[in-house]
Amino acid sequence: MKCTYEGFDYRKIPQQDLNSNIPKGRGMIKWAPFKTMPEQYERVSYMIEEQAKSDPPTLDNETIVMLEEQLKRNIGESVLLRYWNDGYEVFIECKLEYIDNRTGIIIVSKEKELLHIKFEHIYEII
Repeated sequence: MKCTYEGFDYRKIPQQDLNSNIPKGRGMIKWAPFKTMPEQYERVSYMIEEQAKSDPPTLDNETIVMLEEQLKRNIGESVLLRYWNDGYEVFIECKLEYIDNRTGIIIVSKEKELLHIKFEHIYEII
């Protein structure tokens, strides 16, 4: 086929001279959101949760001794404890019930519930 038409404006080329075997292509594609599979929801949620976690605090010996003395002075009283639990910082108002020196666990009560907190995870008493 000899091209005698100026430019490439296909609207000006007669219908019989156009090639009708042009591939259709993909056509209209519907937009799909990023999280289309349930596994993606789980994985993205897990990644967000892991990013929110923090490392446990490191305390020097002087701070540890000071915390231990504060705990002993405040047995039976209400205190604000700040401690680390499974990657998260926890701030709790509770009553100190008992200190188990052998296992290093502090037993506190909040409302009618007893909580067991490891001494090594506590890093502030208010």
